[in-house]
Amino acid sequence: MKKDKNTKIINLVFVILAALGFTFYCFELVSLHYNQTLYVETGTYESDLFAHIQMALDGWGYSIMAIVFRILSILPPFGFHFAIAAILCACEAATIAVTFVFVRKNNVETKAAIVLTAMSGFVMPMYIRAVQPYRYIGYQSASIWHNSTYIVMKLLALLCVILYLLISQNYMQQIKIWQVIVFSILLALTTSVKTNFILVFAPVALVFLIFDWIRGVPLKRILICAATVIPSILVILFQEIVLFGKSTGNGIIVDPLYSVYLRAEKPYLTMILSAAFPVSVLFYNFIPVIKDTIKELKEKKEKLTHRHFILAWAMWFVGFAELILLREVGERELDDNFAWGYDFCLFVLFVVSIVYFANNIKAIIYKIMQDNASSKSVKKKNKKDKSEDDEMSIISDSFLLEGKGSVPVAIAYQSIIGLMLLYHTYCGVYFFVKLTQGMTFFMQ
Repeated sequence: MKKDKNTKIINLVFVILAALGFTFYCFELVSLHYNQTLYVETGTYESDLFAHIQMALDGWGYSIMAIVFRILSILPPFGFHFAIAAILCACEAATIAVTFVFVRKNNVETKAAIVLTAMSGFVMPMYIRAVQPYRYIGYQSASIWHNSTYIVMKLLALLCVILYLLISQNYMQQIKIWQVIVFSILLALTTSVKTNFILVFAPVALVFLIFDWIRGVPLKRILICAATVIPSILVILFQEIVLFGKSTGNGIIVDPLYSVYLRAEKPYLTMILSAAFPVSVLFYNFIPVIKDTIKELKEKKEKLTHRHFILAWAMWFVGFAELILLREVGERELDDNFAWGYDFCLFVLFVVSIVYFANNIKAIIYKIMQDNASSKSVKKKNKKDKSEDDEMSIISDSFLLEGKGSVPVAIAYQSIIGLMLLYHTYCGVYFFVKLTQGMTFFMQ
C-alpha cells in the first residue's frame, strides 16, 4: 500500500514537472518568434521569418503562410507580431504532442515517452568544431526554430505520415473514405506550406502502393489512395509558376554534391554526425527487421510490424538523394532549399529510432530477467509475459541478444547510442538557448 502511494506521488511530481517544463518551453518559443519578427529593428534574433513576412506583405509568396501573414497584417503592430509568434508556437507545441502520442502508442511507457519525446524536439547534429565550425550551418538538423514554413510543415507532414500509416496498415482489409479524404486535404495543405515534404514522401508512397498491390491489396483501393496526390499536384503546379516561371530566372538542375559542399567543409562527416543516432539504431535492428518482414510476407500477414521503420528510412534515402543530386539555379541558388525535405526526414528518423531504442532497452531487461529466472514457475510466468508483450512490441530481440553472454555486448552498444542521443539533445538545447538570447543561427 505504501509502495503504491509513493509511486503515485512520484508519478504526480513527474507529470507536474513535465507540464511546467512544457509551459516554459512554449513561453520561450513565443518570446523567440516575437523577437524574430523584429529582426530589422533590433539587429538580433536573426531568422528567415522577417524575410517571409516582408515578401508576403509585398504581395509575393508561394506558401499559404504568405496569405496568413497578409490576413494578420490587419492587426495593430503588437498584435500582428504576437499572433505570428503564437501560431508558430502552437505548431511546435502540437508537434511535440503528436510525437508523444506516436511514441506512447508504440509500446513505450508513459514517463519514458515524455522524456524521449522532449529529446526528439531538440535533437541536432553532434557538433564537433574540428569538423565544422558552425553548430547548424553545414550540418542537417531535425530541429529548426528559424524558418516559419518549415515549422508549420513539420507538424502537418508528421500528421500526414501518421495518417498514411493508419490507412496503409489497414487497407488490406478495408479502407475508410473519410480517412483518405482527410489525408488528401492534409497533404495538399502541407504542400501549400512547403513543397519539400511531398517530394520525399510521394516517391516512397508510390513504391509502397505497388508493393502492397502485389501483396494483395485490391487495385481499387490502391487507385483511391494514389488519387490523394491530385490536389497536391495542382498546388505544386501553382508553386512551380511562382518559383520557376520564365520571368524568374530560377530553375532546378542535376549537379551532384553541389548542395552538400555549399556550406560544409567536410560534408561526409557532417552528414554522419547529423544522423549518428539513427544510423546506430539501424545497425542494431537491421537483421531482426529483415527477418520479421520476410516472415510476415511469407505468412501473408495484413500488417507489417516494421512499416514505419522502413518508411522512415526509405524517405531518408529519397531526401538524401535529392539533397546530393539536385541544385537550384537563379536567385535561390544559395538557399540550399532541398535540405528542408531531408531535415524533416531526419526528424521522422529520430522519432522512429527513439521508439526502437526504448524497445531495445526493454528487450535487454526482459532478457536479463529471463536469464535470472531460477524456477520453472517463474520461467513459465516470464514466458507468458513475453508472449503478451510480443503482441504489443514493435520489434523483436536484436541479434546481439541471441546466444549466451550476449547481454553485456547489447548493454554496451545501447549505452553508446544512448550517449549519442544525449549529445544530439544537448547540442539542440544549447542551440535553442542561445537562439533565445538573440544569437544568430550561424553560431559557432
